[in-house]
Amino acid sequence: MPLFRPVLARFAGLLAIALTSGVPAFAQTADPVIGVSSRSFNPGFSNMWIGTTMGLFGKDLTPKSIGTQGAAENLQLMLSGQITISTGTQDIILASAAEGRKLPAIIPCVYLRGVLHRISVTPDSPIKSYAELKGKKIGVPTLAYGGVGYLKFALKHAGISAGDVTLLPVGDGQQAAAALTSGRIDALLNADVDVVRLKTLGINVRVLEPPANMKNAATAYVFAFAKPWYEGHKKEVAELLKGMIRSIIVMTENPEAAVKVSYYMHPEAIPSGISREQAISDAVTIINTRAPLIARDAAANDKWCSFSKENWTDFVEILGLEGKVDPMDFYTGEMIDAVNTIDEPALRKWAKALKVPEGDAEIAKWLAALQPPL
Repeated sequence: MPLFRPVLARFAGLLAIALTSGVPAFAQTADPVIGVSSRSFNPGFSNMWIGTTMGLFGKDLTPKSIGTQGAAENLQLMLSGQITISTGTQDIILASAAEGRKLPAIIPCVYLRGVLHRISVTPDSPIKSYAELKGKKIGVPTLAYGGVGYLKFALKHAGISAGDVTLLPVGDGQQAAAALTSGRIDALLNADVDVVRLKTLGINVRVLEPPANMKNAATAYVFAFAKPWYEGHKKEVAELLKGMIRSIIVMTENPEAAVKVSYYMHPEAIPSGISREQAISDAVTIINTRAPLIARDAAANDKWCSFSKENWTDFVEILGLEGKVDPMDFYTGEMIDAVNTIDEPALRKWAKALKVPEGDAEIAKWLAALQPPL
């Protein structure tokens, strides 16, 4: 597992510090804390924080969101009791178990279900399928990029192996685009939102269709809890998860409102060098691009938070951990029925009608008066 080793080593160090720093294990603040695996507060994933200020957790819960340096710190803070719910920490949880360190974590909800990664070529490229990548040079942001596991998985399903292609680190954005358009690489591997960003830079690309036999393959991004806290707070867990799912529904139903609320909450995230209108438009595009992966019916599932055994089997293989870990040691579906009591049609109707006013003072008044259907 070469891609995981640096992260696991760093995580082990962080966890050791946390558990010896005097922080009571699994102590929780009065209000729940949501750990975000980033400090950018990019509105493209504003579902992680808009719910509190928009009243989507109800009257009894007022969680706050904190940014972290990434999944390792996020998970460390959860296991040491400083945050309640971690996000996007599944890779480390599973990789640690594969190396013999089963962490006291539990996953009652998978909120992003689908393939994040894309392989793009120039519009006039003769490459039409993954199978035709044999013998080609594929650009990646870095050789440690998480999508490399997906590439190996996809190539296997196309009938070729990772050894049949050459990976070249080419960075992101303009740097990656230059490598592709100059012919230095034959194809480019990056995330769905990065493909959109290339197109906003004026770089036209054609995305290859994945092999048909991996149509429902999915990566998993999860909401996780420290297992001891979870076992003693299942009512709170159910309400937290419902608030998190309501936030996804509102963000995807009215992305413009979500972005404006997010920028009100975190003005430091507003990019410089472009107009506010352009910043909002770009963020809305990112949300719309990612929306199919965070929908209720993503990856052939039909309920919020669910992730089938077939999904898990594919995901473990994408991580390169097949035969080394059983994700069912961590995943539980016992919250699915409770979470799916949300009145989704009513919430979507309410969200669609939202119109965020201009000016911080007006937005504050507007937020205080919101009454979402719970």
